Amino acid sequence: MNKEPIGLYILRYILAFGLFAFMAMLYWSSAMIEEDIKDLGNRLTDVRNDLVTVRTDVDKMHLDILELLNKQQRQDMRLLESILGSDPGARPKFNAKLPVDSREEQEDENGDRPHLNPAYPNLLTSDPFYEVTLPKMLGQDFKPQGTRRVATVGVPDNLHPFSNWSHVAGWVGQCSVAVATQHFGKFETMAPDMALKMEERKDSQGRLEYWVHLRDGVYWQPLSPDLFPQSIKLASHFQQKHQVTAEDFKFYFDAVMNPWVQQPGAVSLRPYLQDIEEFRVVDKLTFVVRWKTDKVDGTDGKIKYIAKSWTGNLTPLASFLYKYFADGTKIVSNDSDPNTYRSNSVWAQNFNQHWARNVIPSCGPWIFTGMTERQITFQRNPDYYLPLAVLVQGMEVDFKEAPEAIWQDFKAGRLDTYELRPDELAEFEQFLRSPLYKSQAQRPGMAVHRLDYVDRTFSYLGWNENRVFFKSAKVRQALTMAIDRQRIIDQYLNGMGVEVTGPFDRNSKDYDASIAPWPYDPRAAKRLLAEEGWFDSDGDGIIDKNINGKLVPFHFTLTYYVKSPTAKAIGEYIRQALKEVDIDCDLNGVDIADLSSTFDDKNFDAIYLAWSQGSPPEEPKQLWYSTLAREKGSSNAIGFANAEVDKIIDALQYEYDPNKRIALYHRFDAIIHEQQPYTFLYVPKVALLYRDYLQNVFIPSERQDLIPGADVAQPQPNIFWLKKH
Repeated sequence: MNKEPIGLYILRYILAFGLFAFMAMLYWSSAMIEEDIKDLGNRLTDVRNDLVTVRTDVDKMHLDILELLNKQQRQDMRLLESILGSDPGARPKFNAKLPVDSREEQEDENGDRPHLNPAYPNLLTSDPFYEVTLPKMLGQDFKPQGTRRVATVGVPDNLHPFSNWSHVAGWVGQCSVAVATQHFGKFETMAPDMALKMEERKDSQGRLEYWVHLRDGVYWQPLSPDLFPQSIKLASHFQQKHQVTAEDFKFYFDAVMNPWVQQPGAVSLRPYLQDIEEFRVVDKLTFVVRWKTDKVDGTDGKIKYIAKSWTGNLTPLASFLYKYFADGTKIVSNDSDPNTYRSNSVWAQNFNQHWARNVIPSCGPWIFTGMTERQITFQRNPDYYLPLAVLVQGMEVDFKEAPEAIWQDFKAGRLDTYELRPDELAEFEQFLRSPLYKSQAQRPGMAVHRLDYVDRTFSYLGWNENRVFFKSAKVRQALTMAIDRQRIIDQYLNGMGVEVTGPFDRNSKDYDASIAPWPYDPRAAKRLLAEEGWFDSDGDGIIDKNINGKLVPFHFTLTYYVKSPTAKAIGEYIRQALKEVDIDCDLNGVDIADLSSTFDDKNFDAIYLAWSQGSPPEEPKQLWYSTLAREKGSSNAIGFANAEVDKIIDALQYEYDPNKRIALYHRFDAIIHEQQPYTFLYVPKVALLYRDYLQNVFIPSERQDLIPGADVAQPQPNIFWLKKH
């Protein structure tokens, strides 16, 4: 074999090393170039966003200038008319026209609002309480001051605008607006809110429509990057104000009606809004709602009784936020189809888990300022169009693990109010005699007052009718008769409750007070159970039944909120009471998140909960309509279905005669009483404790001198204010 010269070896080595070095440098250079390209791409995206922002600002400035010019031209014309008179022949003729926004129609005698028609009366009437009474009560020198300090149990998973957590719904509502608001202290009234005027018109085919004319100059507040985790880079688009327009109201309607939006709040609202046949945006401050008409009692067509009030309840959904990803790009790039957000599944799935679900976009009397594991905070909106809608400067809501922690904070003077639990009445009396309170009471504003009232809620046991145990009405009657509801009120609520037989407000005419509660009668309960085939066939102390050839013991689980001492104590009593009729009941105490998901999924045997009652007119569809029985997230979680109840609910939709409505409500009450889908336990009485510095704490219905005709029987926190102390 011939050997190669050593020089050739060295040359090959040098070439190999050089090639390796060259490849390494090439890789390093390409990596740097790739990084530069990425950086350049990010910079181009920022430039694009900045250009969009500048273009938006320029367009707005352009429109503002045009609007000023148009206004000046109108003023000049009016001045000429006042000088020359109204004779058209005497007026100078102007051939030139200023350019106008293509979205606006030519203006008529209404100036800036061409669609306002004085021929149609305003369905919204001014509220004398806010216009006259409250200003007199506050005095000329009044200025909102101080921070309200309250607390709640549990930390919400998110702040989604369609959350089913009642506190979240309340916070979202106070940061937003609605077409109309209720007169203070009066049900079934409508006063201007975001809408200046609401008209009832008929279209060219004679169909009734509601024309809604919104206020100008109302804006969604900018979002601060500090509200988001560092992983979210907030585009500049979200860090500026955006006007609240008719498109936002349509966006809200579309989101509710999108079948792919599975947030519980939307699912619950859908049955009420599904009869809106057309939602038409006329311009940025005007929209039209036309409800479906049905032939009823030989009429050509009626809209639903609640159509007017539900039109007034419509709220906006922040389109500037919920249509977008965090980088400012649209979730649906081409959304020119007016039905995009009513049907698009991709957008809906992103909306269900939206990246901004832990903030509350704000355009209302309150502005959301942040949420931590400890609290959620708000500040008064100084630009809000109703200056007396909020009478303090800020609000802090602390999150506590249990009611006892809230009670301790109130006693320590760290909270303004506290709703005293029935089991704390004795402790409250001890607190009033304690050295701690005596020391506090000597300080200005720190004395504690108590206001008692009957709440607009009812507590109940819900029997899941999809479970074999609860399919029979007789069995559900027996369960109610096995439980001593008056004992619960006397022993576990210290008398702070009222027994009821149905879901309506017991002070309402709709509630049938002539229906007597099912008696407490365990023997009669056992007879009813036996009639349905439930008896102890094997002598083990638990009744059973042969179902499809299998012996099934009456053994079920009752789910309740574990951090409520009252609920736990009542649950223990219910377990013992059912044991007396040979029913085996296990208790399943869960936290608020698990309770919510269990309810939404209808994944329980029986559940101990409470419902807040809405304001009249009573609307039973949400809880009792058959089509909602199997719909995930609906409020009909127990699966109740009854054909006659459906007919009554349908009839109520179109019945305007008050006497006939009451008759329908009473028949509804009778069926619910007979079927016992719920065991109605009680309506609680509330003992509201509050410090002396908290002002305007009263029950509207008891102050007819201030609010003639008031029928709201609970204090209204939106008029509370803080006196210096």
